[in-house]
Amino acid sequence: MGAGQSVKTIYGKIGASVQAFFFEYETPRVITMKSRRIGVLYRLVQLALLIYLIGYVFVYSKSYQRFDVADSSVVTKVKGILQRDMPNGAPAEIWDSNDFVVPAQESDAFFVATNLIFTENQGQGLCPEDRNVGRRGIHCSNDTDCPAGTPTPYGNGVRTGRCVLPNGTCEISGWCPTEIDYTPKKPVLYGFDTVTILVKNHVNFRNFGVKRRNILESFSQAYLQSCRFHPVTDPLCPVFGFRDMVTFANESLDLMAVRGGIIGFGIEWNCNLDRDLEECLPRYTFKRLDSIHDKVAKGWNFRHTFYYYDANGKSRRDLVKFWGIRFVFLVNGLAGKFSIVHFLMHVGSSIGLFGIASLVCEVILNYWRSSSVLNDSKFVNLEDLKAKRRMSIMTSSASVNSAAAAYRYNLKGATEDQSIGETDHRRSSSMAAVVIPLSAKDVIPYNDSVSHELNHATDKTNSEWL
Repeated sequence: MGAGQSVKTIYGKIGASVQAFFFEYETPRVITMKSRRIGVLYRLVQLALLIYLIGYVFVYSKSYQRFDVADSSVVTKVKGILQRDMPNGAPAEIWDSNDFVVPAQESDAFFVATNLIFTENQGQGLCPEDRNVGRRGIHCSNDTDCPAGTPTPYGNGVRTGRCVLPNGTCEISGWCPTEIDYTPKKPVLYGFDTVTILVKNHVNFRNFGVKRRNILESFSQAYLQSCRFHPVTDPLCPVFGFRDMVTFANESLDLMAVRGGIIGFGIEWNCNLDRDLEECLPRYTFKRLDSIHDKVAKGWNFRHTFYYYDANGKSRRDLVKFWGIRFVFLVNGLAGKFSIVHFLMHVGSSIGLFGIASLVCEVILNYWRSSSVLNDSKFVNLEDLKAKRRMSIMTSSASVNSAAAAYRYNLKGATEDQSIGETDHRRSSSMAAVVIPLSAKDVIPYNDSVSHELNHATDKTNSEWL
């Protein structure tokens, strides 16, 4: 029996919980608490939230706008003249942009050569392998160290099976003579101050149907030929000096030109389309992407060849190892425009965020010394409230009936005792008002008609609550 009673109790609790879940509703109850500390804290938290919402969410982040990221294309045109000193007192060799810009066009980048090693007049043939390309499979003391038909690791050709003495390297079949490979101590090209770069950048904000470019409609041909970019004096000029760009990246061209490097060419488009479209303008920045402190594979270099035929119709080539500076374009475009959907969404979330102020105060009040009294006032069961109201009405009705009975009894006694001389006084009292307290605020005058109406209202009120 005990186990069965326990199971019934458990099922009863579960049933009560399910019934409460589906058939009960909780509504907040507003309680006013007079406290200077809590009141000031509440308003300070609200003020902080208001500053955050207005200052950051709406003014700085512009959360009321709809945004679009730009599609971008960059084309460059490099101009300038460099020179290279020639051996044996020969006149300096002149290099134009077709010589030192290799390749002529890249996707979102361009390269300017600053240093080089020139290995000229190579042809297909047999020659000793270069001693500087490594040791494994290169150096030899006899022919058995050079297996025929196998390429030299990191080398320049295929071994023929013969060891070349006194070089001590395997003979190869390939482009001969082999490359002259070493790291120069200073740049062999000079005259970089004459080099300029015209940058053409087009951006498209597809969601808004807006297209912009960095060469503005107000620019004239004469302006483009004479202007040079400077972040303070001429921040919109699309023509950049080669040395200036390295300087703006906080680097020295004389040092960087020896081993080369990589510089990020930043183009920033931050456009507020709620304003005049002519205010949508680019901003240029520069920074070095590789590190000057790299110890292995430092800088930027690559090899390039120029092919031709000699007088005998034999294929020849000139091999050039270039060091230089590669500029990589980093285009970031963002445009924003007012959107009623985004505005209402963030206004709604902002209003909800103000609930944090109430939450902070509630947490503090939970540790208040009178928190139990506060909780009793906050959480009220409607059924308990109805029961208390019924009891109050029943008590009030009993008080009314008792007072009415006492009044009738006194009135009857006054009628029988008219000989004492108090009849007129009691008759005048019959018209007076008997004050019967129904609540803390209400009083009613009493006579026979009022008694009938009061009893009728009491019965009606009891039926409504019950």
